[in-house]
Amino acid sequence: MEPADRETLPSLFSRTAILNGTDAANFALDLGTTFRRILEQDEEAVAIFAERAGLSATQLAELLSWTGERIGDVRMRFRKEVFVSRVLRNPIIRGCPLCMREHSADQPHPLRRTALRGGLALQRC
Repeated sequence: MEPADRETLPSLFSRTAILNGTDAANFALDLGTTFRRILEQDEEAVAIFAERAGLSATQLAELLSWTGERIGDVRMRFRKEVFVSRVLRNPIIRGCPLCMREHSADQPHPLRRTALRGGLALQRC
């Protein structure tokens, strides 16, 4: 499955789980890891997922750049810029329903097109 433009790691992982007929937590267990390790961007867990999903190194780097990468305890790198992690990480995930409807409109398989994209908290839809 191809990542959507600006898609985040948790979004692609969740979409892949749905297409495999399960939820993210059980999909992670099927891969021999945990969803928490995916969310924490554990290198081994992400590598397992990337291999199984058929992601190229370029696709994975782009996906992680839109997700935000930890660089220490309270800082993250997002699109080559450094931020305090609280700016980028919030336990409440919000997606714009209008954007999600637009991405899935007239699609024979809407779950393949509906994705949470990075940067929405930093810009208006």
